[in-house]
Formats: sequence, C-alpha cells, structure tokens
Amino acid sequence: MAQAEAPRCRRVGILGYGQLGRFLAQQLLSRGPPLGLALAFVWARDGARLEELPPPLRLSQLCPLAWAEVDLVVEVAHPCVAQEHGEDILAHADFMLGSPTALADPETERRLRGAVARGGHTLYVPRGALWGCEDIQRMDRGGTLAALKVTMTKSPQSFRPEGWLRERLAAAVAAGTRAVLYEGPLRPLCPLVPNNVNTMAAAAVAAPRLGFDGVQACLVADPGVPDCHIVEVEVTAVGDKGRALRVTSTRRNPAAPGAVTGDATREAFWRSLLACRGHGGCVQLC
Repeated sequence: MAQAEAPRCRRVGILGYGQLGRFLAQQLLSRGPPLGLALAFVWARDGARLEELPPPLRLSQLCPLAWAEVDLVVEVAHPCVAQEHGEDILAHADFMLGSPTALADPETERRLRGAVARGGHTLYVPRGALWGCEDIQRMDRGGTLAALKVTMTKSPQSFRPEGWLRERLAAAVAAGTRAVLYEGPLRPLCPLVPNNVNTMAAAAVAAPRLGFDGVQACLVADPGVPDCHIVEVEVTAVGDKGRALRVTSTRRNPAAPGAVTGDATREAFWRSLLACRGHGGCVQLC
C-alpha cells in the first residue's frame, strides 16, 4: 500500500525586520515546522539588520520571483510597501497586510481589492489590538452599527508622526502634559502616523459601512503612561425600537518605553499569521 504523501509546508516570507518582523521570524523558525509553516525569506528596508539570519533567508530586493516561491507574504514594515508591491504580491500569494493604514488611500484600496478579485488570493488584515472585532463585524453586516470610535493613548515617545502632527506632538512634549493630538475621521490621520494607528485601520476594515471616513479616531499623547498603550473602543448600535446599544472596551497593552508596538501585539500577530489559510480570494480580518 502506497504511503500517503506528507502535506507540503506553507512557505512564508516576511517584509520588515523591526520588532514585529523579528518576532515573527523567530516564531516561524522555532514553532513553525510542526505547524506546517516554513520561513522562506525576510526583507528589511535596512538590510544590514538581517545579518543575524542565515544568508539563504535574506531577501536583498523586492521582486516578483520572491512572491512566486511562497504561499504567504507578511508585511510588517511600512504602508508604502503595500502601496508599491501589494498588487504584484497578490498576483502570486496571499498577503497579510500588517500596515492596513495603506488602505486609507482610496487608490491603494481599489488596486488591492482588484488584485484579490483577479488572482484569487486573500488579503489578510490582522486585528492587532482591536478588541471586539467579530462583534463589530456582525453589527456592521447586520446594518445596526451606528458609530465607532477608537481612542489610542500612548507615551509621546511612542509616536512616529509626520507632517503637521509632528509639530503638535513637539508642543505636547514641551508642555509635558496630556494632549489630544487629533480627533476626527480616521482617513486623514492614517498618513500622518502610519505606523501608530493600524488598530484603527483594522476597525475601518471590520466596519466597511463606516469605513475610513465614518470611523472616528482620537489620538492622545500622555507622559503619564510610559509603559503601556491604551486602546479604547466605543461602539454604538441601533437596537429594538430605535434604542441605542453602547459598548466601551478598554485595553491596556504593556509596552517598553518609546515602543511603537505593545508587548501583547506580537503574540496577536503570530495568531493572525496562523489564521492566514483557506479563505479563498477575499479581504479577511485575521
């Protein structure tokens, strides 16, 4: 009787080798093989940091050949990677978008969704620190979600702002007090702090009826929270007889001083990576 052929390992490439990329690479090397996962390559914008990895795992440049040799590409670098290479990746492999702030650009979202429809691969969006993700999705799909607001509070040193928000943060640091850096629709905020508000972007994906224009964002710099990131999610839904249902959750994620990513987010991304399998061509929260 012929012996059954062992299932092939799912090959994973990682784009980005900061805190998250390094953690995911280590998990794939140590915990991946028994789970049917193999690390295929790692790329970093600063390639010098890859020297701690074996040479065969270092990807020197982004190219179609790399995507053709893997089943899943995980981006944990910067939204510009998805904007420049996302379509090409989705033509060959599933794509876990660790920087969903890239989708705040309507043209990028249109191109990536089009690539999903054409190629049959899945665009995965990790939930990150978004608590109650499934409940938000169900309310949105049922048409009862009326409002969604996400407030993120971090130490001033944890933000990496661009444009005019950099000046506002500098003023807050000089004052040494708690300051609301931004409050309003999510879409304009994403390009100003693309590495800090991916949890908010995940909320916009979970609630497409509201989307990046309807989801409300509040960004707070507070020197009184140097060792954690606080994410507050406020959900308003329309209940029976028009009465409103309101739910607020608060998540305190331990974080090293000045860290962009909280401690628990690393494990959350690993769990998201494990969920990136078998969904077919769609956009899928994981």
